Amino acid sequence: MPDPILLFLTGTAAAVAALAVFAARTYLLLLDVSGGSMTPTYQDGDRLLAVRAPSRLVRRGTVIALRLETARPERPDAGPSAPDHRPTPTCMIKRVAALGGERPPPDAVPDHPASMGVVPPRHVFVVGDNRTSSWDSRHTGPVPLTRLTGIVLFRVRSAGRTGPGRR
Repeated sequence: MPDPILLFLTGTAAAVAALAVFAARTYLLLLDVSGGSMTPTYQDGDRLLAVRAPSRLVRRGTVIALRLETARPERPDAGPSAPDHRPTPTCMIKRVAALGGERPPPDAVPDHPASMGVVPPRHVFVVGDNRTSSWDSRHTGPVPLTRLTGIVLFRVRSAGRTGPGRR
């Protein structure tokens, strides 16, 4: 007859493992960087870990993932016949430059800083770290926080980097 304590511990360990898997799948996201809009912070092909979090935790300077409503125009080759065969992204990864009720900083709107008003409530103004190749709020305007997918925590896997910082 099996030891009841051993059976209890095995069952408890299995329940804890199942709960941990459920929590990870519910609250954590793995995101693949596609494109160079967040260079040098994140490179094309990097894999990021993000957490699904309420929008009240978003702060200026935070890197977030936002659900796309349409395919972004910077990758017109992203269809099935694309040379790299990657699917069209479903979210964009950008840095928050301004929150609702704030004005975007002048360096985020270099062409017409005075023309950009205050970001509406429950919206964010986001920009890519590589401003020359980023499709962001400078082109689309502030983004509603209802499109928030997650807050990026860190890079899980680096795409082809060498030296310190490679994971």
